[in-house]
Amino acid sequence: MMLLFVPRALSATVGLLAVIALIAGCGADAPPTAANPEATAPAEKAASSPTASARPALEQTPAPSAAPLTATPLAQPTAPPPSPTPIDQTPTPAPAPEPKADPTPAPDAEPIATPSPTATPIPTASPSEAPTAPPTATAPEPSSPTPTATPQAQDPAWSGTLGYRVHAVYPHDTSSFTQGLLWFDGLVYESTGLRAQSVLRAVDLPTGRILREATAAPQHFGEGLALVDDQLIWLTWQAGTAGVYRQDTLEQTGSFTYTGEGWGLCHDGSRLVMSDGSSTLTFRHPTTFEVLGSVAVSQADGSPVARLNELECVGNYVWANVWLTDRIVVIDPATGAVTAEADMAGIITPHPQLTDGNNVLNGIAYRPDTGTFLITGKRWPTIFEVRFE
Repeated sequence: MMLLFVPRALSATVGLLAVIALIAGCGADAPPTAANPEATAPAEKAASSPTASARPALEQTPAPSAAPLTATPLAQPTAPPPSPTPIDQTPTPAPAPEPKADPTPAPDAEPIATPSPTATPIPTASPSEAPTAPPTATAPEPSSPTPTATPQAQDPAWSGTLGYRVHAVYPHDTSSFTQGLLWFDGLVYESTGLRAQSVLRAVDLPTGRILREATAAPQHFGEGLALVDDQLIWLTWQAGTAGVYRQDTLEQTGSFTYTGEGWGLCHDGSRLVMSDGSSTLTFRHPTTFEVLGSVAVSQADGSPVARLNELECVGNYVWANVWLTDRIVVIDPATGAVTAEADMAGIITPHPQLTDGNNVLNGIAYRPDTGTFLITGKRWPTIFEVRFE
């Protein structure tokens, strides 16, 4: 009985092994189906696995199989990861600076109220209002700026006794009792004195021809002259008023009032500088005429320089005629010190003062285009163009 059971058991075992082998062979050759998900290629599973998707494809090596796999394309991700947005490396150009604005506006067309005689210097609200030394000269902007009243020339450090050379001579009206003289945009502007004879003129230098003229009130004795932007400011001697005129037409647009006498006037680019016949220069606001401060003018030994008359602001200096003499002094307005002077005696022969003691040297105008000065006097027949050295 036992012998009969063993062969039957062996036979059943062999048959079972054959069936298993057959099933294994069929499963290896069968393509993957939805009913047989485990038949999916190892590479595809790796691609669909969340863990494998974070690793490079080169690391996803499929496990070897007993039988060759049917070539199946690797599954592609449903959508490629978005590429980062490229950053624009082109620098954004900075906005062009606003032209910066002019610090010295023209006087108002209407008359300005009279400043108090006891007015104290205005607090330093802006650099243009502070009673300090004139600013250092600066180069003009590349664009065409509005012409300034007084060119801020790059002048040398004037010192000692100055010599001069005459470069040219021009005709001058002998009826002009010259009080103020300035050069602007190719023309000479001149103010004259004497009651009922005072005039303001624009003159062609080469010919001496009067191009435009404005007449002062008969009771006014005209004095010094300055240009602030496009406005001419013309002093009177004892009337305590300064007229404001358009530079291009000489039409009066307003006036200022002040106390004391008016003699010379110039604009240093930020302030008006005024003389009154004494040894004091007074600084005034260019649009209100209010007093900003003053300085006493003296020689190196401390002695005062009196009778300061017609003025010309040039760079960091104030040039002044000394009334009744042929002297011109150069003043540092920060200290009041006379740094240089020129003796103009002999520039004209015969001297007009020989026939009338009032016909003295008076009139200084700087030409920034040539670096020369225009020099004349009361009722002189000539304007001299000179270079100081």
